Amino acid sequence: MSRLSERDIARKLAEREDLEPPAGLLDKIKSEIPPTVSLGTGAPGLERRSAMPTTQRWLIAASLIAAVGAGVFALRMQREAPSMADMAVEEAPAAAPQRESRAAAPEAAPESAPEPVPVPESEPALQQAVANEQQAVADKEQDAGARRRDTRTLLALPPPPPPPPPPAAKPMPQEMREELKSLGYLGHDAPEPVQPVEVESGVEARQARGISGGVVGGIVGGVAGGTPGGTVAGEPMPAAQAPAPLRVGGELQRKAEPGQPYADVKYKAVGTNPFTETAQDRLSTFGLDVDTGSYAVARRYIADGNLPDPRSVRVEEYVNYFNYGDPAPTRDDFAIRAEGAPTPFAPANHRLLRFNIRGREMTAEKRRPVVMTFVVDVSGSMDQENRLGLVKESLSLLLNQLTPRDRIGLVIYGDEARLILEPTNDREAARQAIKSLVPQGSTNAEAGLELGYQVAVRNFRMDSSNRILLCSDGVANVGRTGPQAILGRIGREARRGIELSTLGFGMGNYNDHLMEQLADKGDGRYAYIDTLDEAKRVLVEEVTGALQTIAKDAKAQVEFNPAAVTRYRLIGYENRAIADERFRDNTVDAGEIGAGHSVTALYEVELNPEAPRDALIATLRLRYRAPVLGNITETSRTLRVSQLAPSWGQASPSLRLAALVAEMAEIFKGTSEQRDLQKVARGLRIVAGEMGKNTKVQELAGMAETAVRIRGVVSGGEEPEEE
Repeated sequence: MSRLSERDIARKLAEREDLEPPAGLLDKIKSEIPPTVSLGTGAPGLERRSAMPTTQRWLIAASLIAAVGAGVFALRMQREAPSMADMAVEEAPAAAPQRESRAAAPEAAPESAPEPVPVPESEPALQQAVANEQQAVADKEQDAGARRRDTRTLLALPPPPPPPPPPAAKPMPQEMREELKSLGYLGHDAPEPVQPVEVESGVEARQARGISGGVVGGIVGGVAGGTPGGTVAGEPMPAAQAPAPLRVGGELQRKAEPGQPYADVKYKAVGTNPFTETAQDRLSTFGLDVDTGSYAVARRYIADGNLPDPRSVRVEEYVNYFNYGDPAPTRDDFAIRAEGAPTPFAPANHRLLRFNIRGREMTAEKRRPVVMTFVVDVSGSMDQENRLGLVKESLSLLLNQLTPRDRIGLVIYGDEARLILEPTNDREAARQAIKSLVPQGSTNAEAGLELGYQVAVRNFRMDSSNRILLCSDGVANVGRTGPQAILGRIGREARRGIELSTLGFGMGNYNDHLMEQLADKGDGRYAYIDTLDEAKRVLVEEVTGALQTIAKDAKAQVEFNPAAVTRYRLIGYENRAIADERFRDNTVDAGEIGAGHSVTALYEVELNPEAPRDALIATLRLRYRAPVLGNITETSRTLRVSQLAPSWGQASPSLRLAALVAEMAEIFKGTSEQRDLQKVARGLRIVAGEMGKNTKVQELAGMAETAVRIRGVVSGGEEPEEE
């Protein structure tokens, strides 16, 4: 180990800017240094003028270091000890009420004297004692300041540098912020400066200090790192009015604001497709979709006596909820039907076009075996409204539809994820495992999905349909990675052949947007289960389509004839739009269609009054990929003016039902006149009578009539009659 010279020792002492030598220390050092060593006047430290024995130099250095250390320790003890005036005041009980202000060692610059502490004149002795102590403290501070200046001058030290400013927080990219906001995600790994973050549900908005929570966000229902204040509809909200957190079922909740029926519901408004001039753009391209969650959410709202949140409405999910009686193909994968008619909800020169794509049906014996991993949320929020109880009943219904060839596994997640049952064809073991589930802990959805995919990958079979079924309320408040990571994993596994479908449960503390997006990325289907009857529809009546995909990346392109159609608009499918030039791009992730599924698309078009009866209106092209072989198929169907029904009354019940469903959805969404709701209710009652025992249409008619009454109560009067 190399030895240090006196100069090095002095320099290292000088670099310790926080050390303040007591009075007389420098004089003591000078007196103890032999004449052969002197202080430098211009160099930063001590300069050695002549040689000195090594032993003597180290003795001097040791005594120097000891003196500095003892002096600094004494100075710090003096500063931290309470003053005599404080002790005197505390020990005088008679004057306690008047002694709230006490003298303390000032922290100001040494040149400024401390202000006197007021003391009652009735106590002259105490007053004099305090004054003397204050003067003594001031003198000590002045001496200490002078000594600090002398030390820095003698050693030629520069003034202490100012503390470095805190590093500026790196702003989060706008695209990621919007994705996090729309998914309700608050994660640990992406802190950012305090900025307003608007909650998608419109129920509340709050100031967030960054991100805290989990996957797929939480993708989040949890709230952490927030400030008391917030914003509502873009306006600041005082902290006193901010919703107070609640604990319900083990999850952090927030109260709904006045006029909002549920707290912490998360939706993302998808907008509305505008009219497009055919002369400028004759092509309309979109991915096909068979989700139905948005309609079931609306049914829950109306059943509870509320109108649906406009942000929850995705019109195509209302339309595709219903079976319009279109025939299934006998040989091909799909049968396409095209029709049109005038509608009472549009101008006289407008027509409503309906394109229906019906998939081939398949029996349970002919479908491929299934390897399905249930991923079930058992967190505290699932204890509300008996959500977990409905999950267990729903999965039991699905077990009844499976065959000995199918294999079922079970993963649960609360605070952490656990494998309850490795995939097996023992349905009784699966039933008992599901029956044993109880709510517990927080919501680590990230861990649940990660473990679910590990199980699915480990049990992957080429001769089977490999699926994950997520049952949750969409809330997540524990986890580390962001939504980009988990959504990327879901997309990659979907391309490998593991599809993810989602079943949503509960209302209030529910993330609709997350559940819909997970199914979209996972090439699966999103459904909202509000009742056991809905579970029967999804998991019993349509179970074959839920288990057997017949078309991957299915997309449609409609080409309009400018000579017959002046302008057009697609009703719904706003978040399924695809660039026209990518229709034949086989890398585009589009929609998936199951066996027996029916997909309907509606267009409102403005006809050219001079178009002849045999004029072509539009051509629909369907393009999809076979799930096993991967071969691409494209088929088409045309529609001409002569095929249009001449009046609303002469249109098919299927077209009129679809038109009424779409109109009701657009009213709830806020894109149609309010007075039309009564007209919709009457029209649905007529169509329900024509369709006989179709219980879903009967239910829809009752929903519309209830919505009319709710709107009358909300608006303070009856729904206005149409002209």
